Amino acid sequence: MKNDYRSNQFKKLLDNLQQESWQLELIISGFAIYGLIAGYDSIDLELLKAVQKEEGFTSFMLSTLLTSMLILIIILLTHVVIRGLWIGAIGLRYVSGDIDYRNLNYSEKFTSFLKNKVGAFDHYISRLENICSTLFALAFLMIFYLISFFMVIGVFAVSINYLEIIKSNSETFYEFIKGSFIFIYVFSILLLLIDFLGAGILKKYKWTSIIYYPIYRIFSYITLSFLYRPLVYNFLDQKNARWIGILIVPVYFIVSLFSSGFGTLRSNYLDHEQNTSQQFTGKENYEDQLIENTDMVNFASIPSKIIEKSYLPVFINYTNYMEDAVFKNDSTLLPEEDERGFGFHITNMQSASGLVSFQVAPIDNLENQSKYLKVFDSIFELQIDSKKQVYNFNLTKNRQEQFGFETILDIEELSRGKHFLRILGPDEKEKGVFEKDTLITIPFWYFPENSSLQNIQNTNELLGTITTN
Repeated sequence: MKNDYRSNQFKKLLDNLQQESWQLELIISGFAIYGLIAGYDSIDLELLKAVQKEEGFTSFMLSTLLTSMLILIIILLTHVVIRGLWIGAIGLRYVSGDIDYRNLNYSEKFTSFLKNKVGAFDHYISRLENICSTLFALAFLMIFYLISFFMVIGVFAVSINYLEIIKSNSETFYEFIKGSFIFIYVFSILLLLIDFLGAGILKKYKWTSIIYYPIYRIFSYITLSFLYRPLVYNFLDQKNARWIGILIVPVYFIVSLFSSGFGTLRSNYLDHEQNTSQQFTGKENYEDQLIENTDMVNFASIPSKIIEKSYLPVFINYTNYMEDAVFKNDSTLLPEEDERGFGFHITNMQSASGLVSFQVAPIDNLENQSKYLKVFDSIFELQIDSKKQVYNFNLTKNRQEQFGFETILDIEELSRGKHFLRILGPDEKEKGVFEKDTLITIPFWYFPENSSLQNIQNTNELLGTITTN
């Protein structure tokens, strides 16, 4: 049957669905909360990886997504709690009806106050219903706003990426087009933000409407707002609901602040959140303590605090500044065009016998990698107790899939007990300026696993020598 939104039958259908929608609200809220909580740890893990790789753009996007997920969880949980309160109020109404202020036997002053402020019980139920419906609509409106945010950032990134095509023809023209595009795009986003925070303020005046209208039309496709625009305007025509929507932006920043900027100080001198040093052993620098998926190596790591073997594997996590330091020391490695940063990268693949396999790296690339590692060896220095070690780095990935450099040190001659591994190298004090400094100090304890047996053998040999003499 074709639905005519102007017919009385369709309106009655909507009225009935409106009365029964609370059941669907609870079901959808439950599934949404479960999905958000289940996916939160995975997104958090990807954020940690992005931070470790110093991928600023990805970190920003994932951080925004995590904060939005947290706000959604809070809104949906609040909706479920208030909807539960609404159901309880309806059940209580079935048992006791309306509030009988005379049976309370309060003084006239309090009875008059309660009648004005509390009112009828049905009015209370009606207010709970309105709050629940508004919160539910707001939660899913936030999802659309989040999609719009990523669409705006995505279109910007793709546009900048494709502008690189004209760079080869004219550098000056490319810089002009790129600068103009960034200015117009950012200016348009600022107008959208002003209109959003002002509840459509740019649409209310003739002269601002002339400027804003083409921007509004273009960004309605970029943000996909044409899909949910009726929901927005139906939401904004209610005064109270309008303020709730506007408060989402400051709420976002408040949640971000509380989730990342607060902690407990337990000592004036001892900091349990500090980095690994001579006085502190942080788990992020010992591979055997990286138990959870979210545990990542902070710059460098060794297998354990207690080393029983006569060798010491060392892993250094790759960070972007390292390549800048390599280029600073050997300009011949500097490519004609720096391809680092956000973009689309296609992995070369080939098919053989119906199977897909990765192509082998070109010979010139392998030679450059070998040269790169030699420079890396020369600008970094590994010391154990201030004694320089002999090493050669290779490329690798650790157990947490972090990309970096590894080497193995010979520590057979070390004495038993506590030692310090120091990694010295270029420290970027400011952009492009490097100074050699101690980057990290990792304590460890060396107790060879066969030392007791070796001591017994040495004692027996000594006793045999004495007896012979």
